[in-house]
Amino acid sequence: MKKIVVTTDFSENSKKGILFAIQLASQTDCELIFYNVVSIYMPTIWDNVYYNEFQTGELERSQSFLDLFIKAILVKGKFEIQNYKCVCEVGISASNQIIEYSKNIHADYICVSNTGAGKLIQMFGTVASELIAFCPIPVIIVPKKYKTQPVSTLFFASDFKDFNYELKKIEKFNVDLKTKLSVFHYDYNWFLNSNKSKFEKICNENKAEVIDFHLRKLDSGSPLILHIEKDILKTKPSMVVVFTKQNRNWFNRLFLSSLSAELAFDIKTPMLVFKKQK
Repeated sequence: MKKIVVTTDFSENSKKGILFAIQLASQTDCELIFYNVVSIYMPTIWDNVYYNEFQTGELERSQSFLDLFIKAILVKGKFEIQNYKCVCEVGISASNQIIEYSKNIHADYICVSNTGAGKLIQMFGTVASELIAFCPIPVIIVPKKYKTQPVSTLFFASDFKDFNYELKKIEKFNVDLKTKLSVFHYDYNWFLNSNKSKFEKICNENKAEVIDFHLRKLDSGSPLILHIEKDILKTKPSMVVVFTKQNRNWFNRLFLSSLSAELAFDIKTPMLVFKKQK
């Protein structure tokens, strides 16, 4: 059974991540852990005894609120899920606390809502962007404009490096969902026989009814992200799968290129972000 840590700060925006996780739970065998980080700072005039009492009280209040918050969402949506729990913990850094907790319970995925602001880094939000940059556990990013619907199609833009490794990661996620996977490969030198042969070899080795492959010619006048965005908008997948090098500079170069003032991805599409092998 998969474990999915679903983060919330009790905001309206964080409900989107909760709704997406509930949708996954309706399609797969998984346990949902709704998780809230309580940030409590200790003023210099407080002693340890008073701080510990205050912390205990705040944690109990947050736990009660989280229980009611999740229950209200389940009742309003008439969702019937049994395998879930609510957890509150104290932490200074939300992203670090989420990562450590998820590692300790051997979570398979972390689900987090983004902020939906104008630029991509703002779209992801501080916590989400830090999880993408540093978390060894796959992260699901759910946009604020997400509307509940069954997960039926996955979009994967692959550079074909470590393809077999990456495909296995996707198949593990997809084992219960059994969705259709569309693999897109973008290449400036698509016309070279060596590149065509490599593409055909990978296609032939991974033929399946639920997998299709698409080769796209890159236009040197447009950034890669624009090509990907066009195909996402055209195919309207349920989720976009991304493998990323966990390096902030790389992240900024790829996602903030010439579209720094615009959204690079269709903000209605949840993203599943894996750590690249190399």
